[in-house]
Amino acid sequence: MAKASPTQALIGLCLALIPLSGSCDGFPSRPITVIVPFNAGGGSDIFTRIFQKAIRENNLSPHPLVVENQGGAGGTIGSRITKDAPPDGHIIMCLHDGIYTAQHYGNADWGPDDFEPIAATGRSGVVIAVAEDSEYISLAALMAEAKERPYELVFGTNLGAPNHYSALFVQNGKPGSKFRFTQTGGGSNRLNQLIGGHVDVTGFSVAEYAQYKEAGIRALAVLSEEREPALPDLPTALEQGVDATHSLMQFWWAPKGTPRERVDYIADVLGQAMKTPYVQERLSYLQIEPIFLTGEALKAKVTERGDRLNAITIETTPPLPPLHWIILSLTIIFTVWVWREDNHKETV
Repeated sequence: MAKASPTQALIGLCLALIPLSGSCDGFPSRPITVIVPFNAGGGSDIFTRIFQKAIRENNLSPHPLVVENQGGAGGTIGSRITKDAPPDGHIIMCLHDGIYTAQHYGNADWGPDDFEPIAATGRSGVVIAVAEDSEYISLAALMAEAKERPYELVFGTNLGAPNHYSALFVQNGKPGSKFRFTQTGGGSNRLNQLIGGHVDVTGFSVAEYAQYKEAGIRALAVLSEEREPALPDLPTALEQGVDATHSLMQFWWAPKGTPRERVDYIADVLGQAMKTPYVQERLSYLQIEPIFLTGEALKAKVTERGDRLNAITIETTPPLPPLHWIILSLTIIFTVWVWREDNHKETV
């Protein structure tokens, strides 16, 4: 058997190491930190760790991804940390449409233009739901009531977050309909508020709804353009005469000024991870559509979603009377009632 020449041996070694090679400039030179601007255990954290595991177990990069949770302030703490990080590709972020809504709502003075988009790696449908015993049997019926009694139906949202904007798309989808939007926080909080009767309606991702539906809630519509494969019997808002479509997209971002070749390298690693059976199976389980966009297609999508979300008008809901005025009014009414009763007794 002929021995391999030194040149052949070197070529063979290089080929064997291709999956572990970095970019042409030696990047990455250390683990890549992925900022998740929410607490551990949430949807964004779970999503990011799916890719982290696939990259590690398939040796897709010479250095692993390290997930760092920087929760708080609706995701703006983590996004600010990423924005201000050195633009060398070693600190990136995984953040959904919250990067748009925080800026548009006024919770942050930075947005997508302050980052380099790396990739989009998933889309989740949005479900509009009510309590199981709600009188509203369809989204059309709910919207008719919101038009008949403006600002009386309470829509539980996470104000300034993508969930809030889903609700605004619904309201705008039927001119004249008006909800009173109230702060309820994340998915589990919205669930508790809904089944507790504190709000009339709220929104969940398709995955959240699948998790929560047995707790006593009922879906009225999905905001996708077509019915969701996981919920084939649930009509879209469009089918019910409500011109509302929306979904949640997962994006990866690098600090502004990160070299193009490093952005492309990370995008390529994410693309390889997306193709692994593990990522495909996990996204299917979570009912996340495994889209993958980079380059010009990604830039177009980032611009399109930004334009659409920024076109939303944040309307100020007529405020409830301040508590001290309510107490004062009740005190006056009670005082007048007592005075009249006393006068009545004196004349009897």
